[in-house]
Amino acid sequence: MSVKTPPIETFPVETLSPVKPLQTHSARAVSAGCLLLLTGVCAWGFMLTRSGPALFDQPLLLWFRAGDDSARLSGPEWIGTLWHGLTRLGDTLPRLLLAGGMIVALGLLHRWRSALFVAGVLSSGIGLSSAIKHWVGRPRPDLVAHLDHVGSQSFPSGHALNSTLFYLVAALLLADFLRGRVARWGVYFAATGLILATGISRIALGVHYPSDVIAGWLIGVAWFGLWFSLTRRYWPRALP
Repeated sequence: MSVKTPPIETFPVETLSPVKPLQTHSARAVSAGCLLLLTGVCAWGFMLTRSGPALFDQPLLLWFRAGDDSARLSGPEWIGTLWHGLTRLGDTLPRLLLAGGMIVALGLLHRWRSALFVAGVLSSGIGLSSAIKHWVGRPRPDLVAHLDHVGSQSFPSGHALNSTLFYLVAALLLADFLRGRVARWGVYFAATGLILATGISRIALGVHYPSDVIAGWLIGVAWFGLWFSLTRRYWPRALP
């Protein structure tokens, strides 16, 4: 007489796999960290507005100026052209034109999800920058002459914040088309260099405190990290 053994109950692999819970916890941790960083930087801005510039603000602003004339840049005659050229990398119009080109190119490649990701990150960054400037209300530095036209509040640097978002998004998309780790890392290093150059140019031209620029970098990284972690968790097909 044969004995029938009961069927062995099986479970889907994804039910037993720890990968999804780990990814969920990781996304939550990154998102929480980004929000905490964003909140902390904004609180720092409120403190600076009410208590005065950071200790390093004045020395760094003066470092870019000739010792006997705070309205003149230190260095050779062409240094002013260099700083103005670098600051143009973070201007709104060039960024919008290049971003529009990226979105159109992604649409032609039928990658509309990535196009929406790009549009969402960059447009929300502009709105975030304007909102924080309004809330914090920090005036522009008056220690040195302004060598570029400005018309908004000082904290954070909109050039630093939005160029951080733009170049990180551009590097993320471009790296997807490159083969080899060296080439991809090269793209990210180039993006980092452009981000730093744009922010430093705002200090050199006297239109931002160094703390404004640092805040712009930090907020830009936090906002990009928040978008990336949430998109990877809830809409991964939008990412390269």
